[in-house]
Amino acid sequence: MVDRPKESPVSDSLLPDGSEHGADGAAALPDRLARYEKAHRRALRMAEYAQGQGEPQLAGKLGRCGHWLVFRHYYTVDKVRLHAADFCRKHLLCPLCAIRRGVKYLKAYMDRLDVVLAHNPGLRAYMVTVTVKDGPDLAERFRHLRRAMKAMTQARRDYLKAPAQRQHVEFAKALGGVHSIEAKRGANSGQWHPHAHMIWLCREAPSQALLAREWEAWTGDSFIVDVRPMDGADLVGAFIEVFKYALKFSELPLDDNWQAFRTLSTKRLIDSFGLLRGVDVPDDLTDEPLDDLPFLELVYQWFGHAGYSLAKASRSEETAASLLDRSS
Repeated sequence: MVDRPKESPVSDSLLPDGSEHGADGAAALPDRLARYEKAHRRALRMAEYAQGQGEPQLAGKLGRCGHWLVFRHYYTVDKVRLHAADFCRKHLLCPLCAIRRGVKYLKAYMDRLDVVLAHNPGLRAYMVTVTVKDGPDLAERFRHLRRAMKAMTQARRDYLKAPAQRQHVEFAKALGGVHSIEAKRGANSGQWHPHAHMIWLCREAPSQALLAREWEAWTGDSFIVDVRPMDGADLVGAFIEVFKYALKFSELPLDDNWQAFRTLSTKRLIDSFGLLRGVDVPDDLTDEPLDDLPFLELVYQWFGHAGYSLAKASRSEETAASLLDRSS
């Protein structure tokens, strides 16, 4: 049975470096700002690259993203929430938007997981990774991976519809799951290496050896798969690995990042099935507010090489008063 920690609050500190989670008080804000600063600096470099590619409008969006950030510190409970920001929403190019999008996915799916486990005792989570052979053409390799994944999905459906007539496949052991697709350069080949990280929720452990044989039949060029059981903190880490897929693109050189964006920005890179299908992920990239609690509002602005600096601080009653003044 899946052993999920009883207390595992979601924080975006998880996404860039896999560090401790739940650090959402005032003491953690400097580290959070440092992560956002690093992300914004990368976005600014990407903006310059986009400008050089004849995309001034996109460059402008990237350059403005995260230029200012509004946090609310709910000081009676010591919780800091990102209340507002100017987001470009180009998560394959902008690591700040990738971080915030990943946080939203992570929280939504971990909340659903709690419900699923409560109604389905005996399930265990497995991290499954599938790959295809490296190649020079990212678009072609992506299509190849997607075809193999569709074949695997169809084989699962066929077996579940008619188990007496169809050949069993390891994917049929999964009652639900979620996956993401990412791409990087192969360490040895230097060519594009697309792969998928998947979470499977199963009652019976999937066999890596059998899955490898099935995967080779579907791909024709790869038997490389990995299957690992996930419990406790490892389970949270597995979901993080799935939902930080967009952030991985910011680790690429700028030209590779740009090529990946142009190739994959219109493609579905994340999907779910079974017990984890239909999870509602909010579009808003800010944090959920803590209603009816007093707060200190902190406005941080980007000042070039100096990074983020506090531009304004006001208490909730002062913020409310200023809103009333503007509306009168």
